[in-house]
Amino acid sequence: MKKFKFAIHGSEFAVRVRKVEGDQVKLEVNGTPYEVTVHREAQPSKTPVVMVRKDVNTKAGNERVSENIKPVSEGKRPSAKTIKSPLPGNVLKVTVTEGDSFKEGDTLMVMESMKMENNILAERDGKIVKIVAPAGKAVLQDEVLFEIE
Repeated sequence: MKKFKFAIHGSEFAVRVRKVEGDQVKLEVNGTPYEVTVHREAQPSKTPVVMVRKDVNTKAGNERVSENIKPVSEGKRPSAKTIKSPLPGNVLKVTVTEGDSFKEGDTLMVMESMKMENNILAERDGKIVKIVAPAGKAVLQDEVLFEIE
């Protein structure tokens, strides 16, 4: 319910709007009820319309899992030892190639994150088996950068 005060030709009126349905308005003017018709262009409702989606046919969990499980070929399996990205960013430069050996503390790659260049250092000695994130690739945190042995 909305309350308004109007002054018309020096007289004050207290108006309470009770109900609005389309162009019909129920209101009170100084305590006297009135039903009036408002001549105005209809405006669309601001209330969102809720759409109900159709039922989705689903399968039992075991059936879905068996559909999605496919053996991974030997060449595509990741090795047990990997170096993962400590932060999200873009790979600017890879300083090693596949087959290279590295020592603890060596710089393996340079990444850009939040407008800063970050060196990715080796945490132990090893050998690069596969470079998973080449220069130019955008990576997320904990995404595999290198497979090592």
